[in-house]
Amino acid sequence: MLKIVCLALFVVAVSAGIPYKDCGHSEVTSLEVSGCPSAPCILHKGKETTFTIKYTANQDSAKAEWSLHAIVGGVDMDLSTLIPGFDKDGCKDTPCPIKKGESKTFTYKVVIPAAAPDVEADVKARLIGEKSDLFCGTVHGSIKA
Repeated sequence: MLKIVCLALFVVAVSAGIPYKDCGHSEVTSLEVSGCPSAPCILHKGKETTFTIKYTANQDSAKAEWSLHAIVGGVDMDLSTLIPGFDKDGCKDTPCPIKKGESKTFTYKVVIPAAAPDVEADVKARLIGEKSDLFCGTVHGSIKA
């Protein structure tokens, strides 16, 4: 559940026009969140939200792997080690193989669980190809009831 909340924070913050830090090379070309036309964006627990990230591939890669970290109260948490069943396979959310220069789309649908906690965190999301990051970004955001 923390993976969903942190990914939601990352995408919501960027798409809502909240400042974010690009830790890649500006590969992301657009971000959209259904039901969130302007800032501040509020995710509603119990309702489906679709996140769409468009990016330009900076390399050829037969695979893609997700890395997701949350920094809460100064503590860096690798969510892949904290969440049972965390699926690092990025090819489930963006078509593989990936060809350099292609415009690609990552689409993720999720229902924010009603039991999800209110949270404030810095979230760093990376999609990693065979050679390096396909994209990377860090945002500060929150989800509230």
